Amino acid sequence: MNDLFVEVAQAQIQKQGEELCGDRVDWVKGGNSTIIAWSDGLGSGVKASILSTLTSKIIVSMLEREASLDEVVETLAQTLPICRIRKIAYSTFSVIQVLPGGDTYLAEFDNPPIFWIRKGRLMQPERRERQIGKRKILESNFRIQKDDWLIGVTDGVVHAGIGGVWNLGWRWEKIASFLETTVNSHLDAATLAKKVIETTDKLYRGAPGDDATCVVAKVRLVERLILWAGPPEDNRLDPEIVQRIRQFPGKKVICGGTTANIAARLMGKKVEVDLSSFERDIPPVGRLEGVDLVTEGILTLSSALRRLRTGVKLEDVFYQKDGVSQLLKCLLEADEINIVGGRAINPAHQNPKLSGELSLKARVLEEIVVELSNRGKIVSLEFF
Repeated sequence: MNDLFVEVAQAQIQKQGEELCGDRVDWVKGGNSTIIAWSDGLGSGVKASILSTLTSKIIVSMLEREASLDEVVETLAQTLPICRIRKIAYSTFSVIQVLPGGDTYLAEFDNPPIFWIRKGRLMQPERRERQIGKRKILESNFRIQKDDWLIGVTDGVVHAGIGGVWNLGWRWEKIASFLETTVNSHLDAATLAKKVIETTDKLYRGAPGDDATCVVAKVRLVERLILWAGPPEDNRLDPEIVQRIRQFPGKKVICGGTTANIAARLMGKKVEVDLSSFERDIPPVGRLEGVDLVTEGILTLSSALRRLRTGVKLEDVFYQKDGVSQLLKCLLEADEINIVGGRAINPAHQNPKLSGELSLKARVLEEIVVELSNRGKIVSLEFF
């Protein structure tokens, strides 16, 4: 069960006429748990945005430091008091904390109840009411499993279409039915969140009457990838690295013709070139039994880095056959990525007087690590 991975994404639209959304979503992933919090600030615009941001950030940062919910709510009460005029909280909140084995804690305060979908059917966590200060919190403890979905929305989604397309709005029950028929194992969290908000916007006829947010947590097995780029400085390490590649419990990618030939020789296989993948300025990929993808080296890696910097998404490359797109697909699908970089200098690309640390390939790999880490992936880089 420790291989469970929580894929988190969110989408939102702001109230018509406002520059900022008054809802906020924050999440953090650590060794002990995944914590997701979202908040709906009172009103809309800048003030609501500040209030919801304070709320969600306080929740995530305190729970990450293992504070109790009582301490969190007490801090929120001191920071965000009850509105004297309307007698309601300045911001609502919901928080989900998922432990590595799947045990899940849920706390909800004045937000619409979450949707828990399993095998296309709505599940109902057992809730208990708890008084903390002047606030009534609904709490739940339940256990999630692979292919479960947890979806949270703010009031703006539930009320979408009210007085227009639907007199009573989209409503929680109708959203639940929409989710039951929409989720499937091929969908990712970002796409589902986008679908919910796109539907919300349509119900508002493009003029949202409130801020609307959807946060999605898809539970699946962790996707691991190892990428070997370049021979080691000491060729006596070749067998060790190839053995590591072969035994790796996940997808395997090799970048570089020389590197692929080393792997093929030690594995007793042969690299075959797939000319159907050739495109202008992008070398074709290779095929090697036991390895998921073989590409050319520095040109492909550099092109992948440039596209990562432009914000390329998985959907942009999913059906593309060229080497750069196939490499990006592997990188973007993975959650944990181990990169093995070789320090051997290719005289075609480098001045041999330069050190390995200053080599072009090393710099490209280091910058790829930065780009992938910024996307929330766990990435390690080793040089040999």
